[in-house]
Amino acid sequence: MSTSPLKRLLVHTSHYSIASALTMVAGLISFPLITRIFSVAEYGVMNLITASLSVAIAFGKFGIQHSIVRYQSEISSGKSEFTAPQLHATALYGMTGSALLVTLVMVVISQFAPEKWLGGQEVRFLFAFASLLVLVGVVESAVTNFLRANQETTLLMKYQVVKKYVGLGLIVGALLLVAKNLKGYYVPFVVTETVAVMVLAWIFFRSRVHPSASAFSPKLYRQLLTFGIPMMVGYEVSGIVLAVGDRYVIDGVIGEEPLGLYSAAYNLCQYVQSVVIISVTQAIIPLYMQIWDEKGKEETAAFISKSMKTYLLLAAPVVAGLAAVGPELLPALASDKYEAAGHVLPWIIGGMVLDGLNPMVGAGLFIQRRTPVIMGVVLSSAILNVILNLLLVKSIGILGSAIATLICYGVVAVCFTIASRRVLPIVVPWGTLLRASAASVVMYGILHFVYPGHRFVTVGLRVALGAPLFAMLMMSIDADARAMGLKILGRLRGMMPRPGAG
Repeated sequence: MSTSPLKRLLVHTSHYSIASALTMVAGLISFPLITRIFSVAEYGVMNLITASLSVAIAFGKFGIQHSIVRYQSEISSGKSEFTAPQLHATALYGMTGSALLVTLVMVVISQFAPEKWLGGQEVRFLFAFASLLVLVGVVESAVTNFLRANQETTLLMKYQVVKKYVGLGLIVGALLLVAKNLKGYYVPFVVTETVAVMVLAWIFFRSRVHPSASAFSPKLYRQLLTFGIPMMVGYEVSGIVLAVGDRYVIDGVIGEEPLGLYSAAYNLCQYVQSVVIISVTQAIIPLYMQIWDEKGKEETAAFISKSMKTYLLLAAPVVAGLAAVGPELLPALASDKYEAAGHVLPWIIGGMVLDGLNPMVGAGLFIQRRTPVIMGVVLSSAILNVILNLLLVKSIGILGSAIATLICYGVVAVCFTIASRRVLPIVVPWGTLLRASAASVVMYGILHFVYPGHRFVTVGLRVALGAPLFAMLMMSIDADARAMGLKILGRLRGMMPRPGAG
């Protein structure tokens, strides 16, 4: 008997969530170490390099990673003139070539950029050395998207976890035993990423036809670029500018210290985002592409609407929960010097939750390859984000950046919803959203008064009380939450030994 699409979504989401949770634990181990070893200014510089590399990797991919998932679905359903080996070879070699070009450009920039952009020779060396991550990141994106397209989430989960913990061990060892500086961070990081992607590529292709140069299809490559480049410019690069453009404004307007504070808060939110939000979006796109190709419009719309309800039931308490524990958790992990950034956490995570809705509310645009519309919406929002940052940062500091992030992600979600309705009308579960928001506000209001004193004790107690409190509130006012809760309770009872058994 075939598994329902919603159940497959939950299974694949759980794989991504487990991997993200385990990698988050690794991040929470390294986060306090790094924030204590480096000054706030050095931490800001490190995040500025990371942001620059993110933009470079996006250009290096040429958006072809988005094409992989779409074309793999057509090939699997027999609707394409191309084969899987052609897709593998064309995407892999095409992305590698563009990545090499962008890596070279980054190295040149690192040596000839004005001093006020990159500073002294040490930062230039780090920037040039870290540019190798452009090539590594692009190749990794190709292989991991092959896995996503084939829904091989178990292998992807194992890869992400092993890579993270091996890298953590090397970085911590280098920082503690070799050099407590940015070189001690970047050298083991680059080595780990390089070796990891080589191993993953070998594992993926050992049971398949190896991507030979003869399988490269110029015709397919043109089609991948036709779909991918607008996605790169309008969705990925603009999305990165939307996500990290505020770092450049903060650095330019109020300096490296506030940049370090904001970066720490943003990175903590990203740990949470990776477990709940990104896990859903990574799993849902290949699934609804497959449903569209195999079952058509109505079943795709119904699946996305049900998925959105589940997402909102998870996402709403995440925002309220981080608002409740974040101001204590951030300084507890990163040290008291980052305490001033705690107030921006709810705004940042709220924007990330809205961003997680975009693959669902904009599904029709992705399915029908309406890349000009996607490009226009995200690019406009990225420009709006920079303008709002310039207006708000000078007057209210890093809170202005956080508010701008929330507003701009909200604009993208609204525009995607309106534009996608013409292609694939999705029923937005407003009732679930309102009930989940109300329950989250009540949960936050109660947890606010729970303050035993010690920061970690406060965080632990609020988490322990908040999760069951939200679940009880939602089960009392929402039928879908009640059904989900009863199903979970039934499974837990089934796992318990029966009296007299054994």
